[in-house]
Amino acid sequence: MKMKIAYFSLEYPPRVFGGLGVYVDSISREMKALGNELSIFTLGDGILKQREKSRGISVFRETPVPMREGWEPFLSDRTHAWGEGINFLFDLMSYNQLAAASLRDNAPFDLIVAHDWLGLPGAEAAKRIDETPLIYHVHSLEVGRETSPNPQIVDLEVKGAGLADGVITVSFAMKEQLASLGIPRDKIYVSYHGVEPDVFSPSAARPKKIRELRERYGVEEKDPVILFVGRLEPVKGVIPLLEAMPQVLAEHHGAKLIIVGKGSLEGRVRSMAEPLGGAVKVVSDFLDLDSKIQHYALADLCVFPSFYEPFGIVGVEAAAMERPAVVGASGVSGLREIVDNPSSKRPTGVHVNPSDPGDIAWGINLVLSDPERGREWGKNGRAKCLETFNWPRAARETLEIYERVISSRS
Repeated sequence: MKMKIAYFSLEYPPRVFGGLGVYVDSISREMKALGNELSIFTLGDGILKQREKSRGISVFRETPVPMREGWEPFLSDRTHAWGEGINFLFDLMSYNQLAAASLRDNAPFDLIVAHDWLGLPGAEAAKRIDETPLIYHVHSLEVGRETSPNPQIVDLEVKGAGLADGVITVSFAMKEQLASLGIPRDKIYVSYHGVEPDVFSPSAARPKKIRELRERYGVEEKDPVILFVGRLEPVKGVIPLLEAMPQVLAEHHGAKLIIVGKGSLEGRVRSMAEPLGGAVKVVSDFLDLDSKIQHYALADLCVFPSFYEPFGIVGVEAAAMERPAVVGASGVSGLREIVDNPSSKRPTGVHVNPSDPGDIAWGINLVLSDPERGREWGKNGRAKCLETFNWPRAARETLEIYERVISSRS
């Protein structure tokens, strides 16, 4: 069944800020390759082309129209939860309204997909145009993203899941969380993200660039390298990781931890790194794709001790690069489904309690204590990626879900 599909996504190349943009870019290309017609309704900036055809995909970029002055008299006290983010809320509503109107002008579509809550208002409005089936694709939830969740976003996510004809999410851990919010289990489908194994591949390592990185970070050939890639926010577990480092260094004196990321904790991360001397390097520069790949290639081990990780694309990237990983595995953790523990048939890393620096240190020391075993786990991880975490499989599986949702309405 070939379909005409509309995606509502705040992120789409070249405006990509995280895993959401990577997903929408990759899955839309695969859907197009399967013979479907894709239209992306995304956020514009007034500079990029408002309408264009990119690799056979129709892109509609909507630039928000400032509306704060007109709406402020109607606001309720609940909007105080937004604080300084209130301007973002106004821009978001403007984008959704413009995107829904643009979809109306290009209807009909066989299916509308809202990627996260950011595109839900427009997608819900578009659904009402001609009762087009709507799928809400949940990449994460406000109750897990934030230590103090915004109740309005929580309400919107739950309401959106209820109004949608089907809900797709990124891991079985997320399916359980959605079910706990009252969403019927038979309405929730799971489809893993993918990675491009030809891009994230050990063969992409460049010896010259890796030597340059060793010189930049003061890493000797014999020094074990531990890599963290992620936002420097509490939910990513970078603080317990730093607290674990003294125990790691007690067993592996030359170990180096490279932290790559930006976020609200950057200042604290740098201050915690100082007493550890040259054992910790903090990189707040934006890494282009090749530089990111070379950092993975430099590492002996990747550590992602997240408290909340619906999927964890970095876990798949590391596995594709044949790097074992130590991951947070409590609570909502897609990383627990990506990384297989030492007790499994084909281990790829270690599960730890991200709240316990001692447990994180134990996991790191376990991997570093046997480099040959670590390399074997890395090879197992890549094999799992080739079998499970690839975009063609993700697209075929997702397309089957789309078809099931549409047929269930017939």
